[in-house]
Amino acid sequence: MTAGERGPEGVGTAPDLELRQLRYFAAVAEAGTVTEAARRLRIAQPSLSQQIRKLERRVGAPLFRRLPHGMEPTESGRLLLAGVQQALAVLGSALDAARAVPVTAAVGVCRGVPGDVLERAERLLTAPGPLRPVYEQADSAHQPELLRTGALAYGVLRAPLADTAGLELRVLGDEPLGVVLPGRHPLAGRTELTWSDLTGRRLLWFPERRAPGYASAVLTRLAEHGWRPAAVVEDSGSHTLFRHALLGHDDLVALRTRSAVGADAGLVWRPVGPRPPRERLLLAAAARTPWSRRLAGVPDGGPGPR
Repeated sequence: MTAGERGPEGVGTAPDLELRQLRYFAAVAEAGTVTEAARRLRIAQPSLSQQIRKLERRVGAPLFRRLPHGMEPTESGRLLLAGVQQALAVLGSALDAARAVPVTAAVGVCRGVPGDVLERAERLLTAPGPLRPVYEQADSAHQPELLRTGALAYGVLRAPLADTAGLELRVLGDEPLGVVLPGRHPLAGRTELTWSDLTGRRLLWFPERRAPGYASAVLTRLAEHGWRPAAVVEDSGSHTLFRHALLGHDDLVALRTRSAVGADAGLVWRPVGPRPPRERLLLAAAARTPWSRRLAGVPDGGPGPR
């Protein structure tokens, strides 16, 4: 031990002081009594008195004069109080700065999510505080496990899911599917289509392994309406190739939501009925995690009835 140091109860160059005790000390100094400080801190008076005595032993000097009607800082107490107030202010500013730094979160996104749905997801995720989403493509079928293992913070995926155990889910979008056709197609001149209009048409479809629950739900609904189309699977996920396939075959149609088609001048979207299948997009996070806690105040949403 050097000449400038003291023992465990001494001041030393780096005294072993607890932040909690310093906050308690400042509260007593500002309140003027242990009783009032304990009330403000919402702790028991004996516990607060004990912590002040421990702090005095650590500092190695009395910090208060015990008066009949209160507590008055000693000279040592006034010097310590000035430093504590300054330190707490600096710490508060540092905490504010730390909280203002956006948290980076990996967000899995299934293919074909409309831009407005993704924007809605980002607004919901950033509303509770700064967050920097980093998007990566991930099939709906794989996202639940990636969320549960922590490889993803959030997921944007299609319902229904085979296994939702351990997940917090919010609805982002719920829209009916309609028929997508080339603008020059004979059916494009109709304002609304029926299932019988699609007899003999093939369906431009996606690999069902990406979202098996969604694929099964849609095909089951089509079968209920008497349409069991031959499927032409387009595996790239590219809108350019999707568009090329539709424009090249008059007997080929696709099922998409209106918002997923966008403003493609070469394609048209037509509602089909009755009771069209729907696309339900979800925002998901693993339950009981900091990520899911950001969703606590997020209501289910999305256009259209559910």
